[in-house]
Amino acid sequence: MSFKKLVGSSICTAVLCTVVSAQETNPNQAGLPKQTAANQGARNMASHAMVTPQQIAACWALDNQEQVILAKFGQEKSKNKDVSNFAKMIGEEHQACLKKLSKFAPEATQEGYLVENQSDQSKSRTESSAASIKTDSTKDAIPTRTTNQNATSSGSATTGIDMVQLQREMAQQCISDTKKYLSAKEEDEFDKCFVWMQIAKHASMHTKLVVLQRHTSGEMQEMVTEGIQATAKHMKAGEALMAKLDDEESTTSTKKNK
Repeated sequence: MSFKKLVGSSICTAVLCTVVSAQETNPNQAGLPKQTAANQGARNMASHAMVTPQQIAACWALDNQEQVILAKFGQEKSKNKDVSNFAKMIGEEHQACLKKLSKFAPEATQEGYLVENQSDQSKSRTESSAASIKTDSTKDAIPTRTTNQNATSSGSATTGIDMVQLQREMAQQCISDTKKYLSAKEEDEFDKCFVWMQIAKHASMHTKLVVLQRHTSGEMQEMVTEGIQATAKHMKAGEALMAKLDDEESTTSTKKNK
């Protein structure tokens, strides 16, 4: 399978996963057991909760944090000057975006927000939730579950999921999986895989920002518009670099066959 087909397949898979995830978060109510009045009321409140600019900024910051970390990894591992410079440019511009987002999401834009050790991150989340329960004096409040925050033992969704925290864990897992995959590649193969993955990641981010643009206003919308332009620029730079790498590979192969 060619790199272009591989990346196209990856993008389609990512879109499919998003659709499936959206369907799973809103299952057919007719097929569910009858809920108690309290639980049903809590679900209704959650379904009508408004997403704030701070939450949007935090989720967008996580995408940028991920790009900064992976760009640094690519810059350090690649032996190709063009690929290294490409990675450096991406890292610096995503870092600049984080600086702008810090006004709306000061915590999520801090360096180190995505920790390398996921167990430490889970421990921090559990301790934070436990502290929240301890200080809650409301007797009738629905308790927050501290054991496996994202699912019950049967695998079904639980109440009280922090979506920003969930995306934080997903971003960290993506970093871990990407580093593991790329670490198995060497020289030219690493360069091509890294660049194509960056093109795919920026295509995904571009799509997210186009949607976010419809749901924001004022300064946040201006930032999203700038982000759309930046991701398009990075995709174009990645495609140009990939074409150059292909030409270099073709030239080298021709010389060897003479």
